[in-house]
Amino acid sequence: MKIDFPLMLLALLLLGSCSDQGEQTDPTAPEPVREPASPAVAREEEVFQEGASDFISDDRSLAEIMDDFGSSIDTYPTVDQQETIMKKNGRLYRMGLEDEPFTGSVIETFPDGSLALSTTFHEGKPHGFQKRNFPDGKSASEVLFDKGVLSGTRTKWWKNGRLREQEYWSAGKLKGRRLWDDEGRLVREEIFPEG
Repeated sequence: MKIDFPLMLLALLLLGSCSDQGEQTDPTAPEPVREPASPAVAREEEVFQEGASDFISDDRSLAEIMDDFGSSIDTYPTVDQQETIMKKNGRLYRMGLEDEPFTGSVIETFPDGSLALSTTFHEGKPHGFQKRNFPDGKSASEVLFDKGVLSGTRTKWWKNGRLREQEYWSAGKLKGRRLWDDEGRLVREEIFPEG
């Protein structure tokens, strides 16, 4: 077998001269898996691009939501979930003070005393930030509420700390979501058309 060395050298030089001047990517990162888009889904592509930071929402920001409290949330009471009661009107009340819906923070702890759940309430409705932890202290989920309505991005993690799910909410409606396996690979991406 005869090899044409000058031609092989030229090919190697051409390959070596190609450089990545543009976007740097991680060659080990998995490519997103997208299901075929229907015409309705294609119109909704602007809901989110490459991450929650690009998610388009009509909802208020966390700062705007927290302004409803009138002062720092730290100035309001923090009570254990066992000290509260949910009435039929769908509002949370503090036991013994059931004439006024609860405003403040409600926590739940694991048997060892570590924080399992923390939710802020305004006038008896979830309002502001809610955070749930795994027993080891790692984040399990985070969500934002605006007067009892899911708002913005709801995020969940696997026990190993990797991203598990992100749901994208706007005006109380689920707009889309992304799901990852416990190895960090994007396994599903859905966009829900207006309907």
